[in-house]
Amino acid sequence: MIGKKLVNRYQILERIGGGGMAVVYKARCTLLNRIVAVKILRQQYSIDEDFVRRFRREAQAAASLSHPNIVNIYDVGQDKDVYFIVMEYVEGETLKDLIDREAPLEPARAVNIVRQIANALYHAHCNKIIHRDIKPHNVLISKDGRVKVADFGIARAVTTTTQTFSPNSLMGSVHYFSPEQAKGKLATEQSDLYSLGIVLYEMLTKTLPFDGDSPVSIALKHLQQTIPPASRYNPAVTPGLQAILDKLLEKDKSQRYQNAIDLLAALRTWNSPEAAEAAEADGKAEIDEADTQVFMPLVSKKKQWLSQVGKKRLLTWSIIILSVAAAVTLAVLGFSSLAKLWEVKEIPVPNVVEQSKEAAIAELETVGLQNYSISEMHHDTIPLGYVVRQKPTANQIVKQNRNIELIISKGPVLIDVPGVEGLDVRVAESDLQAKGLKAARTDEYSEEHAAGIVIRQDPIEGMKLAKDQKVHLVVSSGPRPFKMPNVIGKTLFEAEEVFKDLMVDVRRAWNPRQGDSPGGIVTDQTPASNEDVKPGDIVYLYLRPFNKIVKQVEVLLNPLVESSVKIVVKDAAGEEIVFDESISGRFSYTHTVTGWETGTISVYVNDGLVDKISF
Repeated sequence: MIGKKLVNRYQILERIGGGGMAVVYKARCTLLNRIVAVKILRQQYSIDEDFVRRFRREAQAAASLSHPNIVNIYDVGQDKDVYFIVMEYVEGETLKDLIDREAPLEPARAVNIVRQIANALYHAHCNKIIHRDIKPHNVLISKDGRVKVADFGIARAVTTTTQTFSPNSLMGSVHYFSPEQAKGKLATEQSDLYSLGIVLYEMLTKTLPFDGDSPVSIALKHLQQTIPPASRYNPAVTPGLQAILDKLLEKDKSQRYQNAIDLLAALRTWNSPEAAEAAEADGKAEIDEADTQVFMPLVSKKKQWLSQVGKKRLLTWSIIILSVAAAVTLAVLGFSSLAKLWEVKEIPVPNVVEQSKEAAIAELETVGLQNYSISEMHHDTIPLGYVVRQKPTANQIVKQNRNIELIISKGPVLIDVPGVEGLDVRVAESDLQAKGLKAARTDEYSEEHAAGIVIRQDPIEGMKLAKDQKVHLVVSSGPRPFKMPNVIGKTLFEAEEVFKDLMVDVRRAWNPRQGDSPGGIVTDQTPASNEDVKPGDIVYLYLRPFNKIVKQVEVLLNPLVESSVKIVVKDAAGEEIVFDESISGRFSYTHTVTGWETGTISVYVNDGLVDKISF
């Protein structure tokens, strides 16, 4: 396969990998002059028509995905009996290579990798595509640290066909199967998240939760056995991170994170004190308050009787002492003086909400309410320094010495704007929403960014905004389109000259077959004339072969002298000298001439033009 050129475009350079289903080669796209990866189906799958049909359908669906954390699929094609997928070439290594070399990874590094995989899954799930085979072997890490998930959609083509895998291939996937996949049920978003949980577990511990002698024994363990906590193997795993792992690896998919967004939200606080407290609280046994009672120590009946008598005597003497003290006080002050001590003026509380703190205090003091306390809180709409709430509320009647509580606004909570440039716009909008911010979108064409990717943002990362304020996103619409030219009626050569500088992929279809015709005439085209086309798009030209024209050309000669005879054909295929010889002793010479489509036949005798025939 090395050196072969597929569909006259992809030059195979070297083998870079392979699995049970396909072999991967490094190749050069000669049309766009870029390095790509070409995955070629193994022969045993190429002869299975049902598999090939499913394989192409799923690969084409996956090709619709465009995300920084997904290996882009550029093309799906066939060259005779060779079926292939053209993908983005990622220079780096697989996550499995990294785990084998460096695991157990630091939790922060593992979380960063999982976060990028989750972003890829979110984008795919939004497009109704389930991966079904998340494992470290399908995760690539570029030299700059970017994580990219490969083989989206291809796993479905494999799992829906006959189970004729090699043992290594099946074993390699069953370690990461979700319980529902092990049962043979339909894979869902939650299935991908379970597999991602196994990947995170392996990064943190350098071990897989389950192993066995056969795929069936491993699958049964996914269904029946509890996964040991990762913290048992790696003390650096925090309680918050262990709680995330536990939720990812729930056997009941309804108990897992329901989507990648929920997982991404949890990952933002994996190492926070709140996450640790929540994990600790989840781990404590629940106590039934109805079953928890406090019992007094047992004592003899005699001691109980003596205790009761002592209490009665103490109560009696207390009443006597208090009565005497009250009598003395009344005697000294008199009933009228005592009544005045108990008398406090009652005042209605004014409404000071949404007044400035100074104005509110002044109004309280004006009506005679001198006691007040101040506290603060953030508020989205009430300005800094103004009253948010008061207690008691307005118009309640209170004693003049009652304390009035005022809660003063600290203004809105200011949120750090996250960096979303380079992300898929849907992921960017989700990240902003998770922060409490909104997105405003403007689209523009870009030659450098794929469609749907955020080119720039305003405000930039690190600036502060209040909740619900907008971050303006400029989103790529892909390369600027141009209008499809009309090439119907042109020769193939003329049509290819038209497309030469437009950077499109021209494909040919002949009807009838080309035969020995050196070219053809364009009878139809897709896309149609005047439709929008972008660089890299595929253009189909439908051709009929040139009409073959045969003519008998007679040349009159002088038999007494030697004559130099030359016949030149100029037609749709170009210009060609079809006869160039010297003839003597003849009155005439006849030659059969073949031409293509339309043109002229020029006859020269002794370098002089003696006849010109059109056809």
